[in-house]
Amino acid sequence: MIKRAFVNGEAIPREAVEHEFDRLARLYAENGMPAEELKKNVEKLLAQAQEQAIGAKLLLLRAKELGLEPDELVSKTCAGTPDPEEAEMVAFYRANKEAFGGAEFVQVQTKVRDFLRHAARGKVLAAFIAELREKAQIEYRDA
Repeated sequence: MIKRAFVNGEAIPREAVEHEFDRLARLYAENGMPAEELKKNVEKLLAQAQEQAIGAKLLLLRAKELGLEPDELVSKTCAGTPDPEEAEMVAFYRANKEAFGGAEFVQVQTKVRDFLRHAARGKVLAAFIAELREKAQIEYRDA
């Protein structure tokens, strides 16, 4: 069982971890992970869910400090992220062509761009959360 997490003295609610766990389990299932594999990795998924809940709490706290809504903070943080270049999109398409079921690049170009844009923004957001983590006091205690 995972230990209970606290951010700056505030407990991460069990409901927040459960919400992240459900989201992760659904995401993995939708991407082909068999139910047996999910069951074998429950502890890892719980730990990952808890870390994501900590990240969400850090974002909420920072947004509150700045007088922003969390979505506004995320948008501002990711605002300067450049869109993928054509060459990057083509390279990604070629490396993952079979995943597109034989569709030509022009047919899936928007999906590829959106995927790469989302991935780039995810990296920016992860770096921002890592900065917030460095400044926060995060504790793990027995439940």
